[in-house]
Amino acid sequence: MNFDDFEEKLRRQPMREVPKQWREEILSAASARPDLTATKWWHEWLWPCPQAWAGLAVVWLAILALSLTGHGNSSHPSETRVAFSRQELMDLKRQQLMFATLISPAETADIPPQPALSPRSERRKTEFEV
Repeated sequence: MNFDDFEEKLRRQPMREVPKQWREEILSAASARPDLTATKWWHEWLWPCPQAWAGLAVVWLAILALSLTGHGNSSHPSETRVAFSRQELMDLKRQQLMFATLISPAETADIPPQPALSPRSERRKTEFEV
């Protein structure tokens, strides 16, 4: 049986009437369904160029994947190292010792004072330095 024979058989069959009870149920269900045109505003907004939106989504996924793998993320704050000068390190040690003595003087009495670090090379002071 080919397609044309099937269509011919359908045309010859008489149309049957839908039972009234079914008709009422179907129509009441259809009228109770919410209006879908109001909920599909985003579809109309995105429809002018779905390829552009798909491309944008791919770019964002690539950015997310790169940020999760850590490529090109060397300037992350937790990975940066700060180089302190010798004088700054000495000042920090003094501050730590002062804070420790202010918080608990009885416990820090046993700690010997840290020797002052001297510069490795002597340089002449110029007139402009203070």
